[in-house]
Amino acid sequence: MSVGGRVRDRLKGLIVDNFWLKLFSLVCSLGLYAFIHGAESAQRTVEVDVVVLPAPPDRQLLSQLPTQVAVILQGPRTQLDALRRDAIGSLQIDLRSGRGSQINLDAGTLTLPTGVRVSEMYPSSVETRWDDIVQKEVQIQVSRTGEPAPGLMVKGVVLVEPVQVTARGPRSMLNVMQLVRTVPFDVSGLAEGVHKRQLALDRPPSLVSYESDTAVATVEIARALVSRELSKLPVQVVGVLRATVRPATVTVKLKGTAEDLQAVDPEALVVRVEPKAAGLDITKPGNAYLQVLVDLPKVTSVEIVPEKVYVQW
Repeated sequence: MSVGGRVRDRLKGLIVDNFWLKLFSLVCSLGLYAFIHGAESAQRTVEVDVVVLPAPPDRQLLSQLPTQVAVILQGPRTQLDALRRDAIGSLQIDLRSGRGSQINLDAGTLTLPTGVRVSEMYPSSVETRWDDIVQKEVQIQVSRTGEPAPGLMVKGVVLVEPVQVTARGPRSMLNVMQLVRTVPFDVSGLAEGVHKRQLALDRPPSLVSYESDTAVATVEIARALVSRELSKLPVQVVGVLRATVRPATVTVKLKGTAEDLQAVDPEALVVRVEPKAAGLDITKPGNAYLQVLVDLPKVTSVEIVPEKVYVQW
């Protein structure tokens, strides 16, 4: 027999001779290897969800809470590899007391297989900062934008109803709130008359809520005002035949619509003082500083310079 044949026969003998005994030994070796390495201690990090038990309605947590916690598990490798994240459960943060500066996380709420334990958690505790929930009446402010139609103006200020809104939130935040703004009232192109709109309030700060989120604003659009000055108008003394006035003339400054001011005739104006109406005795000689009067009912405003003159009778 050749050398090659002898080698083949020997290799065949190594495989075939006592085959079942050799196969059994191989299976036992593999099982022992798997058992030893499967029972070997290992670590695995799992992100666990956080469930929050809410605070009392009169207390507000100001600090940020984690939504997940990194949990390091330790135990047999086979159990850790087979462990599903959704089977572990969640951690609880209990805020029901509304007090305290720190809350320690309890791993006892997790569902873990036998032999697996929690080695560490990040974070393992949460710092807490609290404040009282209060209510406060805050002034509503409306700004305006744009311009009405030509020749018109916004008369007065923008009115708002209600004038205040009830805000609810942490005391420390409400203490610094002075007003609540609405979106601007756009008067662009508005015609003469009264205009009302429901305006949204600006979004409240975080942790603060408003009793209402809108307010009704009112704007009056009127004809634009212009000015006119009438100078050197003589002052008349009512009820006294002979009297002297110093200065003898005054200047009248008017403000109103262009139409109303155009209708004022300087020669028809009666600029006067009334000693008797002022309670003075005009039956005998006297003198006084008297308020100058003029009747202009359709004019928006009247300014007389000087306001008083010296009268002697």
